[in-house]
Amino acid sequence: SECRSMKAALVEMDTHHTGRVPLSKFYSHGLDAEWRFGESEEYLRELGALDETSWRGKQVIIPNYIQATSNCIVSSEHYLVCCVNDCNAVLDDIESRIGAASAEPRQILAVMGNLSSHSTTLEEEHELQLQGSLTSQLEMIADAHGGQVPLHGRLFAQWLHYAFPRECPFPHKAGAVAALTPSEYGEGYIASAEDM
Repeated sequence: SECRSMKAALVEMDTHHTGRVPLSKFYSHGLDAEWRFGESEEYLRELGALDETSWRGKQVIIPNYIQATSNCIVSSEHYLVCCVNDCNAVLDDIESRIGAASAEPRQILAVMGNLSSHSTTLEEEHELQLQGSLTSQLEMIADAHGGQVPLHGRLFAQWLHYAFPRECPFPHKAGAVAALTPSEYGEGYIASAEDM
């Protein structure tokens, strides 16, 4: 499908396995092949698909870009038909194994130890690295919630993004981004030749 081929192209550019593509590489690929990699920096920021916090420079967040309204296949006044959120499969797997709305970090880590990347665009599976900062971040989430991690909270969604950076979108705070179609955003949605 279009969504899978778009994700495969982005994953191929993600040489560090961070779920992010340098903006310059994103644009150069857009010039060489795919028409769809041409959204302006401002529009990517508005969609929540641009990470400007990395020491590596500006980067496009793969799952946020895939989920962006600019990539919806069908759009009408009342609905959009967009790419499937690959993180839903990850969360469904966790929910079915936990069987509750929240869990202790050790329960989540035990379940996560049996999961691997759910990406269908990778040739090889990547083993999850749950030791270190991911474990301590999960424990901090639990500490803030009486020893339990809410599975449907923004902090757990953020944790999932770092555990599955190519599948799970980075969850921005409410109101920080907008789901605007290119026509709703206006003429500035496409990058100029100078920007690319």
